[in-house]
Amino acid sequence: MPKSTLIISATIQSIPQPIIVLDADGRIVLANSRARDCAGLRESQLLSDHAVSRRLTDDFFALCRTTTTPIPSRLKLKSGFESIAFGHRLAVPDTGIDGAVMIRFDESMSLSAKFAALNDDISSLTSKIRQFGEEKTQLESLALTDPLTGIFNRRGFDRELEKEFSRSNRYSHRFCITLIDLDHFKSFNDSHGHQLGDEVLIHFANRCLEHLRQTDVFCRVGGEEFALILPETSLCQAIVVVNRMIDLINATPLFSGGERYAYTASAGLAEKRDEDMPDTLFQRADKHLYTAKENGRARLVHDAGFGGRAAEDQILRSRLGTT
Repeated sequence: MPKSTLIISATIQSIPQPIIVLDADGRIVLANSRARDCAGLRESQLLSDHAVSRRLTDDFFALCRTTTTPIPSRLKLKSGFESIAFGHRLAVPDTGIDGAVMIRFDESMSLSAKFAALNDDISSLTSKIRQFGEEKTQLESLALTDPLTGIFNRRGFDRELEKEFSRSNRYSHRFCITLIDLDHFKSFNDSHGHQLGDEVLIHFANRCLEHLRQTDVFCRVGGEEFALILPETSLCQAIVVVNRMIDLINATPLFSGGERYAYTASAGLAEKRDEDMPDTLFQRADKHLYTAKENGRARLVHDAGFGGRAAEDQILRSRLGTT
């Protein structure tokens, strides 16, 4: 049972008056113990019960959905139980009871008392649902965020890459991904300690974010490995961006505790092709990163080869049709 449904179930169990929740077909999906006692049914029987008249149920639901005021009706179940009831629309995202109606019934209560009590119940339940929604959003955000740098983690990267593939396929635009790895980072950690290593990771992430567009997606996908999604960006344009990032890192070392700590980064860059899937695009960028590492580090390797300034200038000239 989804957590939001469990919250609703626990809430109605705490209400002393009988409460049931009907889905859009008039079937009971939740009921508290007081409702089961009033109807004289076991839980398994009650939850398979439903309203007798589909037409009356439809009319009742239609009224409930047009107002925030509880609507009175005579509720009759297939099991034979019948009572005056007040219904109120109950819409809870991510559950099977979205669009359902929460109903309070108790023959010992006056109509005005039922009316006031259901309003109180709905107010309490709505508050709990809203709180759950906020907590759910926060948890989802935490699940996609790297706690050290505050950028997306690998799960966030995978989600954003899937989204970018969908946009690219729909609108036929180009995009590139880059995998960036800090050079000799393990040795740095062994020499200076993990705390300073963490400072380097944060420094690197912040410096890169300062020079990226809002539409670019920057992620930490491993210990010292980062990934960058460049939407609506050709290979030629991406080469310029990534080379500038590498130059930026080389030019801005970390200063901590009065000491200067220089570090470099290697990168592999790949442009999405028509036949690519997310995993094949990632693998190609990863292969280019490995090549950069094998050929001296502190450099970019991409689909067109090595990414030094001469390569960048050559690609720019070819794109512009000059020699």
